[in-house]
Amino acid sequence: MTPKQTHTLWHLRRQGLQYEAEIAEQAWSKGRPFEPDQRAPLKRETRELIEQCNWELTAEIA
Repeated sequence: MTPKQTHTLWHLRRQGLQYEAEIAEQAWSKGRPFEPDQRAPLKRETRELIEQCNWELTAEIA
């Protein structure tokens, strides 16, 4: 896991979204992007962090 991914997991847990954090951690640990549930009440900043973390995965593959 990258430092940004760890930071994003912290943001998710801080917002009380432990389930989303668990799913994200599993996905990123396996090298897969994480797509949060659209109904999850994520702050814009957190959504942007998730996008950046997913982008990091594609950058590693390329």
